[in-house]
Amino acid sequence: MLWKDSAGARNNRDGNNLRKRGHPAPSPIWRHAALGLVTLCLMLLIGLVTLGMMFLQISNDINSDSEKLSQLQKTIQQQQDNLSQQLGNSNNLSMEEEFLKSQISSVLKRQEQMAIKLCQELIIHTSDHRCNPCPKMWQWYQNSCYYFTTNEEKTWANSRKDCIDKNSTLVKIDSLEEKDFLMSQPLLMFSFFWLGLSWDSSGRSWFWEDGSVPSPSLFSTKELDQINGSKGCAYFQKGNIYISRCSAEIFWICEKTAAPVKTEDLD
Repeated sequence: MLWKDSAGARNNRDGNNLRKRGHPAPSPIWRHAALGLVTLCLMLLIGLVTLGMMFLQISNDINSDSEKLSQLQKTIQQQQDNLSQQLGNSNNLSMEEEFLKSQISSVLKRQEQMAIKLCQELIIHTSDHRCNPCPKMWQWYQNSCYYFTTNEEKTWANSRKDCIDKNSTLVKIDSLEEKDFLMSQPLLMFSFFWLGLSWDSSGRSWFWEDGSVPSPSLFSTKELDQINGSKGCAYFQKGNIYISRCSAEIFWICEKTAAPVKTEDLD
């Protein structure tokens, strides 16, 4: 027994000596800390791997989008080139079309002029020829038809109404050529004829029936002095324009646009 006790005491002393020499027993706190550190390292490693995979995926997506964008830009460029070519072709066609239209218009105009001249010659020999663009009893000059009323006399207002009933207006002098035409009519040398020129009291000026102002270049100084210094209505006699009160009763001249001369009526 004494031997056993002394052996146990010796063992206790040896254990104490071992602890004193720096070999303590492992602590549970350090084990937990080491385990946590290992776990953290694993998580960091997994995170890095995940980030790497995401980076590769994003990089692949960017490359793919870049290729698609490049392809789209090429397609847009091709479409722009095709559109430019089509526009160029369209412009060429438009120029050709305009050229053809101008040629056709020129030919039609010449044809119209020839038809008018031929119709005028036919009317000289046959006054009631069907190519005449004016109704019977009307005289044709350039683009207008004229009706000289000599069987009755009316005031300016009633003369104007009669022209309206004939789908026309009191005559308006637009050019010196037209004035010369009126002067050449034998009736106008001895009679008085109302014109479509009257004083507008509201505007305090002279106006033709269509609202236009008479051109000074169409009148002599004497005629202009009469117009500027008088109020009333204008009439034509012996190639000159005179002013009278609108209630006077005299002859009148109606004017309307001549119908087009038809080539099929030249036969």
